[in-house]
Amino acid sequence: MAGVFRREPAGPLCPQCAGVTFSYRCPTCGAMGRLLRGQCLSCTARRDLVEVFTQPDGQPASWMAPLAELLENYDNPYSLCLYLRRPGGQLIRRMVTGELACSHQALDELRQTAAVQHLRGLLVLAEILEPREEELAQLTRDVQSLLGRVTEPQDKTVLARYVRWHLMPLAHQRAEQDSGFTQYQREHLRRKLEAARLLLGHLRSRGISLDVLTQSVVDRWLIRNRPRQAYARPFLLWAATSGLAPAHVAIGTSARTGDREIMSDTDRVLLAVTLETDDTLALSDRVAGCLVLQYGQSCWRLVNLTADDVLAHPDEPGILGLRLGRDPLWLRPRLSALLQRLVENRRPLAAPLRHRATPYLFPGLRADRPMASATLQARLRRLGIPSARTARNGAWLSLVGSVHWKMLADLLGVADTTASAWHKENGGDRASYVASRLRHGHTHTGPE
Repeated sequence: MAGVFRREPAGPLCPQCAGVTFSYRCPTCGAMGRLLRGQCLSCTARRDLVEVFTQPDGQPASWMAPLAELLENYDNPYSLCLYLRRPGGQLIRRMVTGELACSHQALDELRQTAAVQHLRGLLVLAEILEPREEELAQLTRDVQSLLGRVTEPQDKTVLARYVRWHLMPLAHQRAEQDSGFTQYQREHLRRKLEAARLLLGHLRSRGISLDVLTQSVVDRWLIRNRPRQAYARPFLLWAATSGLAPAHVAIGTSARTGDREIMSDTDRVLLAVTLETDDTLALSDRVAGCLVLQYGQSCWRLVNLTADDVLAHPDEPGILGLRLGRDPLWLRPRLSALLQRLVENRRPLAAPLRHRATPYLFPGLRADRPMASATLQARLRRLGIPSARTARNGAWLSLVGSVHWKMLADLLGVADTTASAWHKENGGDRASYVASRLRHGHTHTGPE
């Protein structure tokens, strides 16, 4: 029986009676459904894939075959069609035609957009490019860019020595740690170099060399560059230690005041309940939001969690825990169920890599990389969390009121000083209260 194309007062019309000449049947495979440029989505995706990886002489680009096989794993053919027609696909076309070399160096010379970084990751996964520590490479690129803006040879020499003997050793040391060298650490080192460049430029504009620098000159520069105080201080310390600047000239540590803006308990608890029960939201966002709202975890800490950090309770079936500190943190039943689903269903964000196994609870675009902390924060904001910091502050203020701060430090994996500071912030410093009562020597005649 023919399908109904349009309904009229006289009755329904089939496509043939309505004069429709086009068909919803793919001429290539015969499948019924949506057609894109004359073929079904799957056939169109395969056609576009062949077209992109074909050289101008009509031969397939054999050296790019591993990347083509990787892109075939897109779970949605329409998404693959879009990707091949967007900047990522255009970059692949340039590599196939020889306009763009298939190398890290050629990609480094381009503007580092999301498309460039994503394609680099795909080429590494396809084993076309050698893997490298990406943030270290980007730091090298940032250093070359900043040094290229220095016109005075003497200043450039000082900054190059600062990079070689201070900044790069710090970067390599952090890259060897378990968490690796992150984007935020790279940005921190870049700002240190930028502050040093600005300070040397300020001295050069006033005809002052670094070896005769005075404290008054530094103080006047800090008046206009107060936000750069913490970044310029390491450079001046290094210069004094290296004999390039007077030892008596220094920049003091900037006063750090913790952000104590908190999320109200009512909003925090209601949102946590919503995340535990609303199945329309993304599973990874629900788990991350609950851990931030209920246990005060940072986004950076969450994205580095792996499946090995998930523990099963030995006595209570269905209860899971996380290894965050010295002692395991056992979660509530509903959150345990969500975490179990996340362990079983976690997938990389990139469409062609969702079949790849990943050790991370919150994987990023690539299976071997976690989600960026900034990405997770943006996803949490879409859930209604104003900021991860305010939600964490609210959780910590609530936790220290019911659990001893030392136990919290062991459970949540934070420093004892941090937990103790929150204990004092909550007015829980009982020792100082008793001491003050004894010091005043006041005697109460009635109950307090």
